[in-house]
Amino acid sequence: MVCGGESKDKAVPRKVVIVGDGGCGKTSLLNVFARGYFPGLYEPAIFDNHVKDVQVDGRTVELAMWDTAGQEDFKRIRSLAYEDTHVFMICFSVDSRDSLDNITEHWIHEVQGHTPNAKFVLIALKCDLRDDKAALVKQGGDEPILYDEGLAVARMIHAMSYVECSAKHNRGVQMCFEQVARIAMRVRLKKERKKPAGMCVIL
Repeated sequence: MVCGGESKDKAVPRKVVIVGDGGCGKTSLLNVFARGYFPGLYEPAIFDNHVKDVQVDGRTVELAMWDTAGQEDFKRIRSLAYEDTHVFMICFSVDSRDSLDNITEHWIHEVQGHTPNAKFVLIALKCDLRDDKAALVKQGGDEPILYDEGLAVARMIHAMSYVECSAKHNRGVQMCFEQVARIAMRVRLKKERKKPAGMCVIL
């Protein structure tokens, strides 16, 4: 459905913000999707953004993707990115149970505290580590978080979707952003709903 005078041929601009614990893989995910490369070294982000078109359901969605730092020291700066966000990508790493616990203990409260009607997708990162026991032992990591555990948290926080991917192997990355774009395309912010409503067409 296209409303408010939108043209089917015109790209739909949507803003998404990615949040989660520092080191869980957010920046690597964005780099693989937006720039086509996986950084070999950990590159902590403070504030960065990328823009890329995504084709979903016969439409072009212009995704403005905002990367944020997960450390508590950057909470005030991070919150500046939250305004006018269509969808939040809340991330955790399958090798860190703390990062999953912090979804319910911290991130969902921070996001909803700034944007009470926020829509969000839960993203599991570093899924390749489930099959790499040696890497888990080397990192002193926990037993990997299983799909059903992530899905249970997604349902608990009423996420719009739950997606798993591996940026390192570029597995599920495209599908992840297509799903986010599909959800974002259907979200209309309050200020967008105030625009004069034109003809609505069922496509």
